[in-house]
Amino acid sequence: MHELYPNCYTTTLENSLKLLVEPRPDRPLSLGIWTRLGSRDEPQEFAGIAHFAEHMFFKGTTHRTAFQISEEVDALGGYINAMTHKEYTLFYIDVLPKHLEAALDILADLVKHPRFDESAVKKEHGVVLEEIRMSEDNPQEKVFDLFMERIWDDDHPLARPILGRPETVVTIHRQSLLDFHRAYHPAHFVITATGEIAPERVLEAVKRHFGELAPGPTLAQRHSPQPHPHFYLEDRDVQQANLVLGIPSLGRQDERRFALEVLNTILGGGMSSRLFKRIREELGLAYAVFSSATLFTDSGLFIIYVGTEPKNARQTVEISVSELESLAQKPVSEEELRLAKEKLKGNILLSLESSHARMIRLGIGELYDIHGPIEHLVQKIESVMAEDLQALARELFQRELSLSVVGPQEKLRDLEELITIKTT
Repeated sequence: MHELYPNCYTTTLENSLKLLVEPRPDRPLSLGIWTRLGSRDEPQEFAGIAHFAEHMFFKGTTHRTAFQISEEVDALGGYINAMTHKEYTLFYIDVLPKHLEAALDILADLVKHPRFDESAVKKEHGVVLEEIRMSEDNPQEKVFDLFMERIWDDDHPLARPILGRPETVVTIHRQSLLDFHRAYHPAHFVITATGEIAPERVLEAVKRHFGELAPGPTLAQRHSPQPHPHFYLEDRDVQQANLVLGIPSLGRQDERRFALEVLNTILGGGMSSRLFKRIREELGLAYAVFSSATLFTDSGLFIIYVGTEPKNARQTVEISVSELESLAQKPVSEEELRLAKEKLKGNILLSLESSHARMIRLGIGELYDIHGPIEHLVQKIESVMAEDLQALARELFQRELSLSVVGPQEKLRDLEELITIKTT
């Protein structure tokens, strides 16, 4: 049993594979295979290969065709998918608990025995290029990529889009995929399972599929990105200006992340937040306005997004900067702090009703070494004080702000002069 997760059973196999199982009576099974490889672990010349490989795992294995994979999952009444992150890749399946062995057999086959058929690789070039074009054509998605690309070193893997770039995606071939797949081995695997299952049964199945595998090559050392404050405007003939305003922030293991979540909730984390009430409800300047905190192992970002008519862009940036200044200059009220805490705690507790969400929580906790029971998380949020928020705001918002914008250039040129903040 895990000392920090009550009712969660953990095991490390001899080959270093980590297994976490949380039995939950009368709940469906959610099963995930995580690998500690994300887009920041790619060779620069094959940027996008982690995401491309994720696609190819579903295009057939040495034991199953792509059609057989989908047919077998449908026969289980299950749902299978995957996601590529900057720092990990996850393959998961949600099924009834009685289908544990069959579900794990499919997932294990995907990650252990991808075929990487050359003709399928060539075909997938077109699919991924269309996915990139779709992202490029969406100003809201594009502005986030632009912000990430420019706030950090251009050659740092965290600065690159997860999808990759057209010029690198087209160079990906069967051998480069096979080379990348060599790091898919037990020392980089974490398996998480939640639902009405006996841990011993999961362990037996995992040993059967992964116990004989030997650890392979270790990942290259990750290095932290260096921030580069910027103003960047991409000229687009669109009706709405899309703006991302932000700063470098905290990493996943920083204990102040709980204060950061409360700060984010107060600033732009919902319909009762300052930005939402001011920009949308009071002034009607935008439909979409929010803030968010993105945390990586050794770094992070704190950003504000607004989509607004170009003529209103200046006012929305001024309001956003003003609210950042306000958080740094004076403590939040007791009532505002209480409401933010209650919202955060409620969101966490409600989201963890599902097996899938709890499976995700176990995996993230193991990957980032941030274990703890729900009660511990709630306690950490509850312990955040107004002075903690002000101290964090003063530290973070002293950093030079960056602003990326997608919209008509002639109406947005003057925004750069606004991104200076006063914290005293």
